[in-house]
Amino acid sequence: MAQLKIRELHELLRQAPRRRDLDQDGIRLVYDGTVLHMSTADAADTVIARADTCGFTTEPWEVTAYRASITSTEVWLRILIGEHGDHLIDVSPFWAQRPAAITFTAGGHTAAFPAIACPTAPADRRP
Repeated sequence: MAQLKIRELHELLRQAPRRRDLDQDGIRLVYDGTVLHMSTADAADTVIARADTCGFTTEPWEVTAYRASITSTEVWLRILIGEHGDHLIDVSPFWAQRPAAITFTAGGHTAAFPAIACPTAPADRRP
């Protein structure tokens, strides 16, 4: 899990390319224990945006989410910013069941979306 301020996660996700500009439908999020990096499935090694994390830390993880999931999360975050902009939000891969998902949790609410890939999930739980 990575913890960021809601406002900072929104700013990170706002920088994702439009779906029609991608050859592959995927936004890659990589958490290294201190920073959340965003790239695309098309160019996994090219960091588009990054945000420092704060609060609780966990082991590093990586997940590729559908671009549409990122758009839905942006809309949800815009709503939360008015009330909770500087509060923390948890971002984490979730693989208790197939397929793996990316989850966003803040203010007692959780949004979860199916993931395209989650290389850090245990081998028997990968999508």
